[in-house]
Amino acid sequence: MQPKFGQVYQTKHDTYFAVGEVVTHNPQLILDNVNYIGKKNFVIHIKFGQGIARKALLMVRMVDGQLPDYLKQTDLSGFQEAVKNGDLQLLNIDADELQGYHFSEALEIEDPDDEKIAQIASIRENTLQLVEDYLKQLQVKIDKLSQRKANHYFSSKAHYEQVKDFLLSIAPYMDLRLKESQVRQDEWRLKLRLGGQ
Repeated sequence: MQPKFGQVYQTKHDTYFAVGEVVTHNPQLILDNVNYIGKKNFVIHIKFGQGIARKALLMVRMVDGQLPDYLKQTDLSGFQEAVKNGDLQLLNIDADELQGYHFSEALEIEDPDDEKIAQIASIRENTLQLVEDYLKQLQVKIDKLSQRKANHYFSSKAHYEQVKDFLLSIAPYMDLRLKESQVRQDEWRLKLRLGGQ
């Protein structure tokens, strides 16, 4: 049985709320080449137009029987924590893991179609704001460094990988949609100032 929006499922250890069928649109991520010195900016290209969209089932872990706040409002810390803990499960429509989900109840939701659209939009909004917030904090950190250290910040493989891993971890939620025809086709360019000459 395919989980539908508004249903609650139990797994061995957790309770999940089914957001149901969604389109997850993974953008292409291109991070600047960092191997030359004196660079003014480090640019991150998030190319939605080059992305890959697929249908998936979204299951969201509930906390103490409640829906997480990020489904209805901006809750960056809660959302970041949820992503880190794997609370959002994007499963293939015919995934074997679905056998581990057992139907528990269907929540009574007024206007479920509208509510589903709102929840997907809320996840999208939390993701985009989280990217901006993450880079804003990183910019503050880079700005405190000496000119030379700022220039070389991304020469460190660890620093480069941190940003890449963060973006990869939240990429599946950046452009969640109901239908494939709704996915973004633009490019989102983000810059980190490194000083440079």
